[in-house]
Amino acid sequence: MARIERSTKLSLTQDEYRICSEPYVFYRLISDGNGFRLMTATASENIGWYRAFEDQASLISVTAQVFSDRGLYIVTKEDHAGRSYVETSIYPNEEDLLHLAATVLDRIGFEDISVLALREMKTIYDEFSSDESGDDTYLSDGMWITSDGRLVEK
Repeated sequence: MARIERSTKLSLTQDEYRICSEPYVFYRLISDGNGFRLMTATASENIGWYRAFEDQASLISVTAQVFSDRGLYIVTKEDHAGRSYVETSIYPNEEDLLHLAATVLDRIGFEDISVLALREMKTIYDEFSSDESGDDTYLSDGMWITSDGRLVEK
């Protein structure tokens, strides 16, 4: 299951988190003086057993596509070892971050419980939507489901 955990991979002086699902780390979330940055992880953790996802090209490509779909500005960079990664500034909403991660993991073919849950929510949307517009669909009691599988209260 994708989750957000504290990390000290890059620095001990700033808030840092990893978004991971055993046995991989997929993203790093860094807080600095300018806000939060979310980036694809290029290297394994120094301590512990999380390792970088092997298919970096797929992770980067799909992440860039999902960031773009959400209207996020994307920057492509290289780490100190010359490995490419993508980065964006982001507001650190845990639910949104985990949904973003599940969306990417689904598209790259990585299966965990969060991906399976996302697929199920998309199936529910497909079952209840009345047309192909992609508009949110009302469930009941003020709850709506979006085409990307999120529940929202309106």
